[in-house]
Amino acid sequence: MSVPYIVGSNPNSPSNPHDAKSSGGSNIEAIDTDPETSVHTLYGAVVGGPNKDDKYWNIRSDWPETEVAIDYNAPFLSLAAYSVMSASNPPYYTSLAPGAYDAVKPSGTPCDAVFPCEGKGGKGGLSKGAIIAIAVIVSVAGLLIFALALWWFCVARKRRAGRRTENRY
Repeated sequence: MSVPYIVGSNPNSPSNPHDAKSSGGSNIEAIDTDPETSVHTLYGAVVGGPNKDDKYWNIRSDWPETEVAIDYNAPFLSLAAYSVMSASNPPYYTSLAPGAYDAVKPSGTPCDAVFPCEGKGGKGGLSKGAIIAIAVIVSVAGLLIFALALWWFCVARKRRAGRRTENRY
């Protein structure tokens, strides 16, 4: 691993966290290029981290990887304190040479919620299994609604027929 996912802790740290205040830009349409790197550094903030293939793109608009969220930043202080108390060696990322991330930085864009996967014919979206599962669930729900509507219609019809026979006598 050549990227510490703690902003500002090393020259290889993420430089484009998904954070409006630190980016310094005001053009939402050009979130990745205006400015190219964040104007303000969020020292100590933890970003989302790499994808499932352990690759990390430093792209500001790719919020699954670069978002600074409280759910993984809140326990960081406790973990850092525990590490300082119990570790005899400094953290691994303090020994990373500047430019280590540039040597392994992936090209292109990731395959996640922001950037659709290109390996599926150029279109993102659900897998074939997910589409089949949704189709089955929607079909079963539709049949259940149809059956309940039919049952309600039959019960209402019997009640009306019962009222008519009572009115005859």
